Amino acid sequence: MLRLSRISPLQVISVKRTPPVLLQTYRHYATDIEDLKKQSDSTETDNSVSATGVIDKRSNEVLLYYSFATSRNFVKSYLSRLALFAPRYSDEQVKKRVEQLSSPLPQGSLLTEVVALARDSGAFVKYQFPQDETAKQFITQIRNNVAVNEKESENVVSRVFDYITDRAPKVYSVKGVPWIEDLKRFPSPKLAVKFEGDPLTEEELYVLFRRYGLIDDIKADPNESIVLFHNIRAATCAKHCITGMSLNNGNTTIHIQFAPIKRKNYLVDFISNHTKIAIPILLALLAGFAVMVFDPIREWCIEYKITHSRHSFDYFKQNKAFQLLYIPYRALANLVSSSYDYIDTQIHEVVGDKDCDTSDSQSMDEIKKESNMFWQERFEKSKQLKLWILENLNSFIIVKGPQGSGKEEFVLDHTLASDDRLNSKVLVIECDKLSKARSENTLIGSTASQLGYFPVFTWTNSISQFVDLGVQGLTGQKSGFSESKETQIKNMFSLATQSIRHICESDYQKYAKSVDRKNKRLKDEDKIEILRQEDFLAQHPESKPIIVINKFSRRADVHSNDFIYPLIAEWASGLIQNNIAHVIFLTADVGSVQHLNEALPNQVFKDLSLSDASMMSSKQYVCDVLNVKGTSTLSECLEPLGGRMLDLQAFIRRVKSGEDPSNAVTEMITQAAELITTFFLSSQKIDNGDNNWNSAQVWLIMKLLSKKEVISYDDLIKSPLFKSSKQTMDTLSTLEKFDLISLKRDKGVLNKITTGRPLFKAAFSNIIGDLRIWKLYETDYLTNLINLEVGKINKLESELSGIYKIGNRLDGRIDYLSKKIEASNKKIVDYEKEIADIASYNGDSKSHSFLGIF
Repeated sequence: MLRLSRISPLQVISVKRTPPVLLQTYRHYATDIEDLKKQSDSTETDNSVSATGVIDKRSNEVLLYYSFATSRNFVKSYLSRLALFAPRYSDEQVKKRVEQLSSPLPQGSLLTEVVALARDSGAFVKYQFPQDETAKQFITQIRNNVAVNEKESENVVSRVFDYITDRAPKVYSVKGVPWIEDLKRFPSPKLAVKFEGDPLTEEELYVLFRRYGLIDDIKADPNESIVLFHNIRAATCAKHCITGMSLNNGNTTIHIQFAPIKRKNYLVDFISNHTKIAIPILLALLAGFAVMVFDPIREWCIEYKITHSRHSFDYFKQNKAFQLLYIPYRALANLVSSSYDYIDTQIHEVVGDKDCDTSDSQSMDEIKKESNMFWQERFEKSKQLKLWILENLNSFIIVKGPQGSGKEEFVLDHTLASDDRLNSKVLVIECDKLSKARSENTLIGSTASQLGYFPVFTWTNSISQFVDLGVQGLTGQKSGFSESKETQIKNMFSLATQSIRHICESDYQKYAKSVDRKNKRLKDEDKIEILRQEDFLAQHPESKPIIVINKFSRRADVHSNDFIYPLIAEWASGLIQNNIAHVIFLTADVGSVQHLNEALPNQVFKDLSLSDASMMSSKQYVCDVLNVKGTSTLSECLEPLGGRMLDLQAFIRRVKSGEDPSNAVTEMITQAAELITTFFLSSQKIDNGDNNWNSAQVWLIMKLLSKKEVISYDDLIKSPLFKSSKQTMDTLSTLEKFDLISLKRDKGVLNKITTGRPLFKAAFSNIIGDLRIWKLYETDYLTNLINLEVGKINKLESELSGIYKIGNRLDGRIDYLSKKIEASNKKIVDYEKEIADIASYNGDSKSHSFLGIF
């Protein structure tokens, strides 16, 4: 009788069949099957097993199940879903295997059908047995044949291996109605047994299932019993042979399905029950795993950035093994392309390409002149810098010079690049790109770019903050998973230190191996002693990388990044103390040396100062690049520019673009004047709050420097605007940082003040010569002086009122304060008179009273 299973959620069709020994029930079942077939197959052409999932069997036929697989066939069952791991044996191959194992068949028997089950590593085989034999006798003979044929086909070792691993083929009689399906239900040692009718007891289940293999556990239940086999193979055989079997005169029908084993995950339980301990441990393991995987990659990337020339194509071209392949290829390529040379040459000559060649040669000459003529004055300093590096004694070098003086070109292009021993291992760090970063992710990305630190995952910062917040809410304490940007930047520089040390060690290992190879060819008394790594690096300065830290400063452009400069100074000091690198600082900020003094308090720095070129060299440089002769007009144009290379190159670009030299200089002076008035004389604030000056102070300095080349610090502090020495030093240092002025020191003490850029001197005169601007800022200057005198008078009057209140007659003190008040009052009157004169001045005859400041 065909029924819908009441238990299965998928309403799987189950077939109930009575064993052959119960003839009455079997006839009832056969009648139901025949009725079903007639109803369902009446309009169908394909009624095979693959279409219906049911194997038909007549009264003189027997159905057996052959099991070929091991107890670990669940791996194959999952991989069989993929095309790459499809079953290797077809139905015909399985049929030959069955015939080989089951032969010889009894007289009059016939193998009628084979249904292979690739997922379960088995097959259903249907036989037609002789009329003079019973089904039981036929099945017994088949089993005996399988056992004998298996032993004959294998040696003793294979039979022992099959017995231990349970790989020998087995044959079972199918007692129920097998349901052949290809659903995504994979084999499992756990079987779910459902009963249609009266349930079976635990003992009855054991008797029914034990013949297929060892049973670990049985749980009997009226609704659904569980039978747990020791291995999957036994469960697979039991499921195919018993499902659909009817017992107790048709009152009980068994339906079997594979049940997934619910295993207890102790790790998940531990995490869920001990979150305060487990989550920090997991995060630590995750971080450790990330370090193990990514840090070696990052270290290699940093090494590649430092030793870029060693990994370049030109470096590998020197390899002998590479030349064996490259030279024949290059010769063949030249042979193929040589036929086009004559044609190309003729075409170029026809179209007049000689002019282009001439211009190209001229441009190359210009580059050579630019790279040679301008640096002749610094040739000795370049030799000194190389000597300091090759001496290899505490090579902590500071190259100072104003902005635009060509410090970077001097060090990289004209000192290191010209020496093959020094240009192979160079790392340049641009500090300004780090100090200008306005977000944490931008700062980390810029640092990674400067160091060659790759890969870097800036997006993890945002995620780690949320994770840390979630862990804190869950456990009550922070996990420490999210790090501050200071810690992250410090870790990146620490990894860079490891990379630099590894570079030194690799060179030392090459040296040690070469000495070992040489010692093998020498006698014992002639063998060379291998130096220690410290001694090797002391004798081979070229083995140590050169770290060039450009645009090192006292403060960052963004206030939150001020930690960068002390961190870099500390990192560089560690490299010097460990003797694994040469460090060169390029700075235009004299105050930045304070960071270096704090990082290496007992170190004597090697200092190299770069100044502007002389007028003769500047004029010669411009004439050579422009390919013109020096004239008086050109000399007059170059005089405001001085020897600052930044301004000279800007002037050359303007002239090359077709601008008249006089107009070019005039326009540059106008732009510089606009920069000064906008940045230094206006009241706008800088983002980092570093503008601790006022317009009156800048105006006073401009007036003095427009008339003199140098002003004395002692003369400057005589002005009421520069009375406080600490505030004055802070103001002057800030103005020097922004290149408005340059401070000259004698034995570390500020002595003289000059213009920061030579062009600014002409800009000062341009600003002061503008009547409208002069009136505006001269009035503001005098107003500031008046305010200072008013403040002084208020303080003096407060002291006088205090003296009168106590009633103590201090005639001497009163006379002193009165004279001070009178002097200040007189100054206020004079200042106000000057302001009135400025307001009424129309440009006919400018008064020079404003220069009589002190």
